[in-house]
Amino acid sequence: MDFKKFITDPAAIYRMPAARTLGPIVDVDAVHEVGRKAGHEAGHAEGYEAGRKAGYEAGYNKGYDEGFQMGLEAKTPPEPEPPPSKSES
Repeated sequence: MDFKKFITDPAAIYRMPAARTLGPIVDVDAVHEVGRKAGHEAGHAEGYEAGRKAGYEAGYNKGYDEGFQMGLEAKTPPEPEPPPSKSES
């Protein structure tokens, strides 16, 4: 092996060609728009789920409280009828 080839082979590994392309050319604006739409949809879905859960919990609590109150009222004994007055007899 001659000396010139001994030096140029390892150096060729680290040399960068001038017209090297890494991949397809991408439109930055299009990628930005796609990312913005995906973020908007994810945020909308997250907000929808949070609102739905809050509404469900509020409705559940209201129904539970009303049902509990009705149950308490059903457990209380009815008030006895007042005795007939003696003046009416």
